[in-house]
Amino acid sequence: MPGVAHLAQLEAYLNHRLLGQPEAVAEFSSAIVRAECGPARPGRTRAFLLLLGPTGTGKTEMVHLTARFLYGAAAAQRLERFDMGEYQHPDSVVRLLGSPAQPPLLGRAIDRLNAAGGGILLLDEIEKAFPDLLTALLSFDSARSTMFDGTTRDLTRLVVVLTSNLGAAEAARMENSGYSAICRKLRHAAEERFRKEGVARFTSVNCMNVLTYPVQEQITRNLVAAELELQSQHLRRVISAESEVVTFLVGKGFSPDLGARHIRNCVERHVGNALRAFALAGADDPPARATRAPLADRWSDALLLTVEADELVARPAERSAALRGVLTRQVPAPAAEPRTRQPFADRAASRFSQPQTSDAPRTSPVCPA
Repeated sequence: MPGVAHLAQLEAYLNHRLLGQPEAVAEFSSAIVRAECGPARPGRTRAFLLLLGPTGTGKTEMVHLTARFLYGAAAAQRLERFDMGEYQHPDSVVRLLGSPAQPPLLGRAIDRLNAAGGGILLLDEIEKAFPDLLTALLSFDSARSTMFDGTTRDLTRLVVVLTSNLGAAEAARMENSGYSAICRKLRHAAEERFRKEGVARFTSVNCMNVLTYPVQEQITRNLVAAELELQSQHLRRVISAESEVVTFLVGKGFSPDLGARHIRNCVERHVGNALRAFALAGADDPPARATRAPLADRWSDALLLTVEADELVARPAERSAALRGVLTRQVPAPAAEPRTRQPFADRAASRFSQPQTSDAPRTSPVCPA
């Protein structure tokens, strides 16, 4: 288990990486800290959490970041995720919960987490699951589940997180409303679908806020920086962008309904299209592209992204005269002349053998005679 001092940094860690969600981060991190530091409760999971909010607001990302914070390099082995959109049909019950002749996918995931010492079980977009499956999953708060293969599995060492987009369309239209009003709308939608007694099973119900325009603008800025870094490494070129590129991409990608996911797709599409010709030119000779070029060559191939005629384009970057001079200068360094020194004895003899220029006694420059 992480140390107490380490757990105290979870909220700051999440806030640094999830923009525009201070209330949801505070509630979620508090629930995780209680689960990690609190006493074990017989017959209960460590935490049974429900995350509500519009798509693209960071529900799944917050769970992944929490696993990375808690488990570090072992996060991939301590987090099991199921996309419930893949389990919407009647045969999903057998696939996920098993049968006498078929081991359950969910059961095997729980076994792996228990073997690792516990972890996080994430059930994404739970409202899309087949109704019979949904009923079984909402009973996970009891920390014991007997699946159709006849095995009873223990969940007392697991944090079980369910996410849902219920009420997202209505919440997206409440951009100017307060966080409390959005939470009431999302919780009401969840209670209509899962019933009040179903929602009451969760130890904590957390709501994600709608991403406002300023928040999505900052997200765009971060995504553009990450995409340019990725493309620079891929194309072996220095790639930069003018400030107006972010404004252009925010205008294209801003969506209260789709959040950061739509912005990410917009950034990747427009930047990729702008660099398409350069990517095709380098695709014919992968070994040459993989060889790191000298500094002067890489600067001579530098690209600058600009906005022209309502589209993103890449142009060769202009270099200043001073930079051109530095990169093109081929002046050999002057050869250093060998320096000769007299032996110490000779230098001392020559120093003390010089005749006195005056008969006056020598005086100290500090203390007068």
